[in-house]
Amino acid sequence: MEPENVLAAADVLLTELSETAGLRADLAQILQGREGADQEALADDVVNAVLAHPEALTRFEELLLPQEVLRARDLAERAALSGVPAPATLGSGYPSEYCGYPRIDAPGEVVENWPFRIRVGLSPEIISSVAGGPVRGTDAPCPVTVTVQTIADGFTLVDGDWAAELRVNETERYPSHVLQICAEPDGRQFRVGSLQVVYSIGGEVVGVGFRPIGVVQDPGLIGNNVDAVDGTSRALLLPRGDEPADLTVTILPTDRTGRFQFLYQSPHVRVPGLPEECDVGADAPDYAFSVINRMADRQNRPDLMAFMTGLGREITDVMPASLWTVLGEVTAAVSPRVPAMLIQSAEAYMPWELAVVPKPLSAQAPEADSEDAPAFLGSQVALGRWVLADRRSRITVPPPVVVRAASMEVISGVYEIEGWQRLVDAELEAATLIDSYGATQIEARLAKVVSYLKHGPIAGIVHFAGHGQHSTNDWDNGLVMVDGYTLDPTTVKAYDFPGETFVFLNACKAAAVQGVFGGYAGLVQAFLYIGASAVVSPLWALDDRDAKSVALSFYQRVLKGEKPAEVMRSLRAAAGDDAELAFSAMAYQFFGHPHMQVERVGQFCGTEGDAA
Repeated sequence: MEPENVLAAADVLLTELSETAGLRADLAQILQGREGADQEALADDVVNAVLAHPEALTRFEELLLPQEVLRARDLAERAALSGVPAPATLGSGYPSEYCGYPRIDAPGEVVENWPFRIRVGLSPEIISSVAGGPVRGTDAPCPVTVTVQTIADGFTLVDGDWAAELRVNETERYPSHVLQICAEPDGRQFRVGSLQVVYSIGGEVVGVGFRPIGVVQDPGLIGNNVDAVDGTSRALLLPRGDEPADLTVTILPTDRTGRFQFLYQSPHVRVPGLPEECDVGADAPDYAFSVINRMADRQNRPDLMAFMTGLGREITDVMPASLWTVLGEVTAAVSPRVPAMLIQSAEAYMPWELAVVPKPLSAQAPEADSEDAPAFLGSQVALGRWVLADRRSRITVPPPVVVRAASMEVISGVYEIEGWQRLVDAELEAATLIDSYGATQIEARLAKVVSYLKHGPIAGIVHFAGHGQHSTNDWDNGLVMVDGYTLDPTTVKAYDFPGETFVFLNACKAAAVQGVFGGYAGLVQAFLYIGASAVVSPLWALDDRDAKSVALSFYQRVLKGEKPAEVMRSLRAAAGDDAELAFSAMAYQFFGHPHMQVERVGQFCGTEGDAA
């Protein structure tokens, strides 16, 4: 990074931060003495200050664009203020870009049963009390309609609408709307409620904002409570212009343990305007862990398929009935192709892929390509999952749709340590990827893997073939190295992927999660947190021969242009009534956009091998 670009980005960020933002004070102190100072040292100080405030990191990265892009943005902003269309910027090579932040204006504390007003929409600057995940996007034509859906569990609507369509144009770039609500009594003197806002365009979710709000039982308690929660919003760049999923299911938390709100978006059909609540139960973590162990116990038993089906019905029973109605309508609308479905969720534990569709999609759209597929949701639709991990997360919404892979790195090795079986087929899996695609091998020793994550270069595809471990009472969960050490999720979070990266963790239980501070934790979340565009990993233990077969079949098709979500669907569907095939195929979860494709670029294009 050139020092002048870093300092220019800091200048812009300084003007956008609210007066109360801690980073604003830090940047102002650094920049006030810039004349005559060492520019490189100043730039280093700016970077260190931003790194200490991760909520501003995405916006800072966006500002480190070529000056042509900054000039185009400046022209657009001036045009919005003057009402005069901005002149086109010729030869820049970059499309125009719209930037905004979640806006949820509300009192810090309210009295139950007393109506109050909130304003919801878009803001030109960061609002310290509002938290939201980053959304990247370009080529935003004006005007554009943003659907804003407010979800306020424990609050009642008094006046206005929970959902509104806001028109963004050159003269009104940050629209909003007002509604009046009141907090429902629940017997507690004080509680922390949450206002959640989902932003969507054309059926695609482009952002989620959160605003904590204190609720007191009596007016005399106002001001006597510690501030509920604080967070900082991240930029919304609208729209991204990618093809949306046929159905997006957003699963948001409520203030009651185990209860979640399901909200739907689709570009094809009208969906319910209000979210539907489901109760996965307070014991969902224990249930998820039991799935991992019980599946392993059923392998090779004659009741395996019956057990998987019964398990799927248990999961279906906790899902909203409206989901299946909406999915059936979407299936009919997109037939004869298989619908692409995105589940972006703050619920960490439930293996939604295993849910049994009450009425198979072929019965709802007979021409759909799902007639012989098992009734599991992961076999019926091209399903991508995504993490709404926490209110300060760096994970983008929605997921990226392209990974431009310039190379492949394979982390593997020979297990010759006590307590761990040698995985001959995993070794063969790694060798095949090296021979077929020119992958570079990194020996699975902790020091070498940590060095790779720290220094890179990070490849377009990172593949691990080896042992994994997970237990509910053991923090030493993660990828097991051939030297006996474990690469755990917390260690992974210390690093960053600088570019588009596709991660395949072919290790037992690598998709398992473990709660940290009440939220997501696990290898998948950790790799998404550091910038992975997608992650594939199994939820339960597999024979390394079966794991090798799935991985090689996957790459053979994906690296020829097929979408990973559709490849995973077809692998599950191909199992049919074969319980053992279904056991291995259904183990894998795909975290990524259902329309994602992996494009081979650079020298990687020249490797025409076939991994099958």
